[in-house]
Amino acid sequence: MASAYAGAERQVIGVLTVPNWRPGMMSDVLPSVYRDIVEVVADAPGPVRAKQIVPRIGLPAETGKIEGTRSKLKRLVERGWLDEDAPGMFTPAHRRAAASSNSR
Repeated sequence: MASAYAGAERQVIGVLTVPNWRPGMMSDVLPSVYRDIVEVVADAPGPVRAKQIVPRIGLPAETGKIEGTRSKLKRLVERGWLDEDAPGMFTPAHRRAAASSNSR
């Protein structure tokens, strides 16, 4: 007899751990590593690269950690949390800057 939970482990794949940004949403809804990345990018004086972020979030500056962080950065761009204006250069999403400059 098959268990009522047979195949349930496959349903976990569809979980969206990094939600799409919506107005009013704060970074506290993100998993901690993503929240740390968003905060580092927000605190930077200009665009940053993955290799600059890795040590600031407490990871060793190894190729695997840099690539993993780059993947997370790209996911944050896809979901509207960050922008990538030039290849590999990440900034806070322009929507926030545009909203504040238009509200004079």
